[in-house]
Amino acid sequence: MSDNDEDIDIIKKLHNKYFELLSDNNMDELENLFSYPSAFKGFLNEIDIASDREDLKRVYEKLVSSAPQSDLDANITTSTELKNSIPYKLRDDTYVIIMEYSQYKEDKSEFFTGRACYLFTRSDDDWKISGVF
Repeated sequence: MSDNDEDIDIIKKLHNKYFELLSDNNMDELENLFSYPSAFKGFLNEIDIASDREDLKRVYEKLVSSAPQSDLDANITTSTELKNSIPYKLRDDTYVIIMEYSQYKEDKSEFFTGRACYLFTRSDDDWKISGVF
């Protein structure tokens, strides 16, 4: 396996772990996947920066409250389907993944489709997420 393929495999696993922890609302473990500072845009009006692990929780509270499902009744269960995930190498220590996804209500009706960009950087041979846009 080439270094490029190995890096992509590691990044995809990190990305999947991110979604698993986010779905479980496990912020204590999620914060370990990030380098600091990390940048975020999502559905926010402005870019926000998490300067450390504790600050990441503040940023995610804002991100979740601005997401499309925040307008739904609290009794409605939602699910997210990852449709397409494409990694791009920018430099030896930097990749982005562009991901397409859809969100569904419990009756299987789609209420949102969109894309997100995840920035991954390597420092000391360890890949971390350093941006979510």
